[in-house]
Amino acid sequence: MYKILQDKDGDLILLIDPQQCEPDGPLFIYDGGDTALLFRNWSSSVRLRNISEQSRPFLKDAENIYVFEVDGDDILRDYVAPVRIVKNVKALIAA
Repeated sequence: MYKILQDKDGDLILLIDPQQCEPDGPLFIYDGGDTALLFRNWSSSVRLRNISEQSRPFLKDAENIYVFEVDGDDILRDYVAPVRIVKNVKALIAA
C-alpha cells in the first residue's frame, strides 16, 4: 500500500509500508503513466501501481520525492529519492 501526497510547499511525499533493509542510492523511476518503481537498493524495490491521474503531472515534473516508511503513526525511515523519467518503466520492471 502507498500514498502520494503534496505538502503546502509543493513537495511530493510518498508513504510506503516499512521495508526490511536500508535504502542505498534510492531512485524514483517514472514514465508519466500508472506505474512507477522506487529503487531502494540492488536487492529492494517497490512497484507502485495504479497511480492516480491527478498525481501523474506532479510526479513527471518533480526533481525529488520524499519517502517515508510508516507503520501506523510511526515513521520508521525517511529519505529523499531523485525522480528519473524514463521511456517505459514497465519494460524496466519486466527486464
